[in-house]
Amino acid sequence: METQPVISNTPVATPDAFLAKLLEVADRIASEGDLQAIQPLLDMTSAHSQSPIATALAESFARMVVKLEAREYELECTIKDLLAVKAELERANYDPLTGLPNRVIARDRLHQGVLYARRNNRELAVLYMDLDKFKWVNDNMGHPAGDELLQQVAQRGKACIRDSDTLARLGGDEFLCVLPNIDGQQAAEELAQRFVDTMNQPFTLRDGVAKIGASVGIAMFPAHGTSVDQLIEFADAALYFAKHAGRNVYRVFQVEEAKAG
Repeated sequence: METQPVISNTPVATPDAFLAKLLEVADRIASEGDLQAIQPLLDMTSAHSQSPIATALAESFARMVVKLEAREYELECTIKDLLAVKAELERANYDPLTGLPNRVIARDRLHQGVLYARRNNRELAVLYMDLDKFKWVNDNMGHPAGDELLQQVAQRGKACIRDSDTLARLGGDEFLCVLPNIDGQQAAEELAQRFVDTMNQPFTLRDGVAKIGASVGIAMFPAHGTSVDQLIEFADAALYFAKHAGRNVYRVFQVEEAKAG
């Protein structure tokens, strides 16, 4: 008895149809980042198991997708680690109480400002501010009130400066302001007076009203100093003379006063 051939009802795709499907999957990976396309590749491998070349091609693409998924996971982990490091650096370089930059950031901004001013023949100002009667607030209203006061001082101070300026808390009730690319000493003096005026307004705290004030010292680049350390030192010296002038005022660094002092 003659055996009749068995005819399969499963359609056999042509090479062009197979390549078109492979191209579609590859395009999903390339243009849409669809890394879930591995299942269609495995289905294609099963459907074309009778073709070693087609099978090898589909399996190769499947391995590629698996590696891409692994790389994507590694990248996500790396990004997460970098964000964690960035957050840690921000916590280390910013004052946790006021949210202002600390001494490290202030010195770096001042260094960058000096470099810019030197290259472009511009002026830069450094303001050293110290609060008047802050100790009285801590002693009479308590340290929580002192902390609240410092937070409000930071808010008022930031409202006085430009976006390009840096107001930093050095510690305690001392603040440093870096004014890069400023239009002369008069502009620095006007800002110093704004600091004095705004800090002289009463502060409404949870435990009462505090009236303090601020003294400010100014040093200019390049008139008074040309390095980070000089500018901070001379601004601090000018602050000393502001304190001795009766407080709640500003003073510009003067070589003659420094020598006399």
